[in-house]
Amino acid sequence: VEGYTPTPIFNEVGILFLIGLMGWMPTTVEASSWVSLWSIEKWQTSGRKPSLKESLQEFNVGYFLTALLALFFMIIGWMTLYGTNTELSGNAVTFADQVVQLFTTHIGPWAYIFIAISAFATMFSTCMTAHDAVARVSLDIIDLLYPKTKLTGKKGYFALGVSVLAIVNFLVIAAFSANMGQLVALATFVSFVVAPIIGYMNLKNVMSYEIPGEFRPKKTLQWLTYLGILFLGFFSVYYFWMVIF
Repeated sequence: VEGYTPTPIFNEVGILFLIGLMGWMPTTVEASSWVSLWSIEKWQTSGRKPSLKESLQEFNVGYFLTALLALFFMIIGWMTLYGTNTELSGNAVTFADQVVQLFTTHIGPWAYIFIAISAFATMFSTCMTAHDAVARVSLDIIDLLYPKTKLTGKKGYFALGVSVLAIVNFLVIAAFSANMGQLVALATFVSFVVAPIIGYMNLKNVMSYEIPGEFRPKKTLQWLTYLGILFLGFFSVYYFWMVIF
């Protein structure tokens, strides 16, 4: 757009945007527990426990593909939205229509139905993945807190967990339907703020005595993890400083 002036990044609004962006890019830090439980389920289903090399290869492929998709989404936003002075609506229905319209403006009206179906499939599969993962994690947490329950692995309790999550999420979305921006901002903010804590917990787990020495991360990766925790922790503290002062 002619005369468009880029907004500064390193101000209060820009920092809040970066915090929200880093909260979910390329994926949430707490997703590490999701991958762990999915791996265990795969071992139990296949009856074969993979080697460390195979596990790392599977993890790296998934992680870097997720990072690549995140980069693609950023490029799409840059090419279709940035600099257009378009203000995205907080209403869920209007927002979804705006996103589809962004693509049809560049591709053509004929692509509307295909973009809409693709967007729905993307969000539906994301919901299925998140419900599956959170239900598994919730049952595992209950088992850790109350060892006698032994809910993990029981399909009935798993189905109940998914159903409860679906109902809760529906109520939350219904409550925020008029302003989905606030809901997304809250979710990404929470993910970002707890990221240093979860990162430390992940490091503590893989460095525990339960993990044989040859399977633990090398010194280089350990230092990289500490730097990541410090980086995320600094931004979390900075956010609270902005809110309080």
